[in-house]
Amino acid sequence: MTFYPLTTFARHGLRIALPGMLAAAALHPAGGMAQTQSVNPVPPNATELDLSASGTVQAQPDELTATFMAEARADTAASAQAQVNALVGKVTAASAHASGLTLNAESYFVHHDDGDPRQNRRPQWVARQSIRLTATDGKVLLPLVGQLQADNLALTRLDWSLSREKRAELTRRAETLALQDMQQRAQAAASTLKLTVASIRTVTLEDQNMPRPMPMMMMARAASVDMPGAEAPTGMQDVTATVRATLILKPAG
Repeated sequence: MTFYPLTTFARHGLRIALPGMLAAAALHPAGGMAQTQSVNPVPPNATELDLSASGTVQAQPDELTATFMAEARADTAASAQAQVNALVGKVTAASAHASGLTLNAESYFVHHDDGDPRQNRRPQWVARQSIRLTATDGKVLLPLVGQLQADNLALTRLDWSLSREKRAELTRRAETLALQDMQQRAQAAASTLKLTVASIRTVTLEDQNMPRPMPMMMMARAASVDMPGAEAPTGMQDVTATVRATLILKPAG
């Protein structure tokens, strides 16, 4: 089999997990294998090696997301819904002229609040809808965030994350690192055991984790945003892939 040298991917952070690699190797004598009927039997005098490895790449988040909640209370459900629709309309109008901005209107629900006389809160209908704005440039989104806060929309979340496209690219690079390390570790194990790698029986690739968003400082003022350096993310995010493989080792020579 062919083992490829490390490429420029090696400059990224690399995390390797190989629990009990040598202990995972199991030697099946020829006699024992003759009694076992399997789809891919281990050849006589061969050793089956199970191992795992992982590769990690890092990158700055490339997507800023602001999530707002539009809420209204009224004596009737229709009135509360109309007020919420008006708030959402403000978001739509304000974002219409911003380039590179994506708007998603998400969860919407209406319920009746029975009120609480002890708190002097009378019964009312409550309508809510969440709106998510996403941009790749903080300079485009942040001024709009302040404007919408001034329009009585509540900012509930503001964070940087990896876009779907960027994450897919990073995952492929992490998988390459994991596969390359798996090959190198298999070669090292075989050499230590005075064996050679004959073939790879199975390979499983796993996307180990979802990069977590990076929350930004919430705004203290409703009408403006004052976050120096907020145009760019402040830290790196990891994307990790794990490979699990079963290899067949044979005596050297």
